[in-house]
Amino acid sequence: MTFFTAVTTPAPLLEAPAALWAALLQHLRTQGGGVRESGAFLLGRKDTGRRVMTAVLPYERLQADALHDDYVSLNAESFAKLWAHCREQNLSVVADIHTHRFGAGQSRSDRANPMVAQPGHIAFIAPHFAQGQVGLPDLGMYVYLGNHRWTTHAGPAVSRLFRLSGGTS
Repeated sequence: MTFFTAVTTPAPLLEAPAALWAALLQHLRTQGGGVRESGAFLLGRKDTGRRVMTAVLPYERLQADALHDDYVSLNAESFAKLWAHCREQNLSVVADIHTHRFGAGQSRSDRANPMVAQPGHIAFIAPHFAQGQVGLPDLGMYVYLGNHRWTTHAGPAVSRLFRLSGGTS
């Protein structure tokens, strides 16, 4: 008798220092003030099947008015600054995160306009403008497949795919 296991390609695993993640959430909380979206690019290095976050670049550092409206909006010049920063620091964009007023679901605009339109890009959404305690299972984790298609991970799946090192947050 032969048994086999179906093999599927898991979403990319992301690792981050717990202290850096906690500082990022605090920044999002403060920047949004509980009344508007805020966000950042998660920077670091990519290895085969794994990403490690080592730095954060908030959207407002790329564009002063990125958070001016009820939603995050970055122009082409902001992305030129992002790529220049990555080159200068020898970093890659490993993911992005932004906040939503209520839940952690993607909006129609989020699905149609990925921050990095490359298959495999990871986008996180933190609920309630990141106010209060936001644990990994509270996040929405979305992996871009290309052609405006995404894989969605929520609840305990996020904790399996996103690992905090050096303690938990």
